[in-house]
Amino acid sequence: MIRRVFVSELCVTVCAVMSSTPNLNLLVLGSGEIARLLITLAQHADYAITVCDNDVDQYHWHEGVTTKSFNFSEQAWPLNNNTHAIIARGHQGDAENLVSLLEHNASHIYLIASAARSQGIIDQVTPFLSDPAQLNRLSAPAGLSLGGQSSYEIAVSILAEIQWRCYGRATIQALTELRANRVTNSVSGQRDKGCPGKRP
Repeated sequence: MIRRVFVSELCVTVCAVMSSTPNLNLLVLGSGEIARLLITLAQHADYAITVCDNDVDQYHWHEGVTTKSFNFSEQAWPLNNNTHAIIARGHQGDAENLVSLLEHNASHIYLIASAARSQGIIDQVTPFLSDPAQLNRLSAPAGLSLGGQSSYEIAVSILAEIQWRCYGRATIQALTELRANRVTNSVSGQRDKGCPGKRP
């Protein structure tokens, strides 16, 4: 109970601060549990929110959320330079979506995956990039390391990172520098476990 109250208070704090962050476009690829929680929390911020996936029509979305019922990698559209994109499709087409988002100039991309899986996807897409420095616009795994494991807590950590970047704090320490440590500290066999929040 105490832990849940703490997380709820953290969420309220994050959303309250986010409401004063610069306007940006939030693009969520996926409509699973984490994606839906992200969008619900992001309603408290002044974001233009779009959710894109082939099953978005199965869910009820808040007023003001734009839905596109297809996969971004198959029907991508030009993105403006303040679009923060979250890949949350339960690992369906992660590599293809990442390359497409980079090519269409997403300001920053957040990949929901374990540290080990994230590194595998990065290794997979790097040969197809015209400039490997494009990966500087990627957070993989997504989110600040707040210690949470549930879908709700993952959503909070990703929104916290978006706020962190909006205020220019990304120069404190690039999250990509932490990836090697997170891979090393991953529990043995973690790659074979189900992803938190992954749809059935």
